[in-house]
Amino acid sequence: MAVTASALIGIAGALTLASPASAHHSEVKVTAQCDTAAGEWVTTWTVNSYAPEGVNNYQFTKAEATSVVNGNATPFTIDGIAVSEGDTYPHSVSEPVVGKARLSGDATEASLTVKARWDNGYNEKDDSSASIKFSESCDKVVTAPPAAANPKATVTADCEGDVAVKLENGAEATKDAAFTVTGTDGFTKTATVAAGKDTTITVPARNAAKITVTEAGQKAPIFDDKPAEAKDCVEPGEPIGSYQSTCDALIFQIENPKDGKTVTVTLTPNKGDAQTLVVKPGETKTATFKAFEGLTVAPRADGLDDASPVAWKKPTKCTRSSPSAPPEGGGAGGPTLPKTGAPAGLIAGGAAALLAAGAVLFVVARRRRVRFTA
Repeated sequence: MAVTASALIGIAGALTLASPASAHHSEVKVTAQCDTAAGEWVTTWTVNSYAPEGVNNYQFTKAEATSVVNGNATPFTIDGIAVSEGDTYPHSVSEPVVGKARLSGDATEASLTVKARWDNGYNEKDDSSASIKFSESCDKVVTAPPAAANPKATVTADCEGDVAVKLENGAEATKDAAFTVTGTDGFTKTATVAAGKDTTITVPARNAAKITVTEAGQKAPIFDDKPAEAKDCVEPGEPIGSYQSTCDALIFQIENPKDGKTVTVTLTPNKGDAQTLVVKPGETKTATFKAFEGLTVAPRADGLDDASPVAWKKPTKCTRSSPSAPPEGGGAGGPTLPKTGAPAGLIAGGAAALLAAGAVLFVVARRRRVRFTA
């Protein structure tokens, strides 16, 4: 059982065995205190010397200290109380000699026995001693430290300007880490991370001029600065979009180079259903809208500068064949084939024109900024 107060357990004090009739004698006293942080007894031993007037100093000719643990007696030393060397008399009769010694917390008793010789040559005849008994053990009391997080933040910008903020809580943490990530223009997100775990918050480029990362248990921000720019960036290839009016349709084409990024374009006509093209790197895709007078199609994509609708314009070469022209589908005088659908030649020619002479729909630069021109 732990003893927390400064106390003397059992019998303590001066048990002087020297004859009180002698003018020369020593007196020993002892006290003890339990150090619960270490689980040890801290014993304090005090020796007072008494001698006739004119005797000033003395030495110890005997200083034996013993403690008992589990019934076994073991010698121990006391700082400041030891047998004096040679003919020196280091101790003053008028001042007590005080020494301390630490003993095991499970010690049951301890004692000190001394003998003195004074500078007038007188030797103490009998031992002077004191002992102490401990009725309880001095147990170590371990106080658990307060729960605490061990937060860390790693801030990394990519070539697009977006910033990944990796939030970590060390495995040795005893508490969840409560992070707050703040960017510019009102960007704020929070995250709670358990010990030994991590999570990542992405701050868009438009909010990443300065980033601050705080944790609830920390007085100062973990990060509070402008993120370093990404290095060794290679600009992605730029996808090219074009459109072409044929006699029967308005056709859009999106060509994405192999080193580009996936592009999503939604094309919405003023009548009919919208079409969405998801074009991965290295792909080319088209969307065709059946022509009619007044047809317009509005393009929409991330970063599109100009989303003005594109109008279908009927080509001038879409006139009917003259009566003197040979009938299509047969020779002179032969039966003619009925016309079904759009003129195949015109449609094919219009589709081919998309690759060579179409108007630029959008251009995506490093910041994925899209520009639309007529």
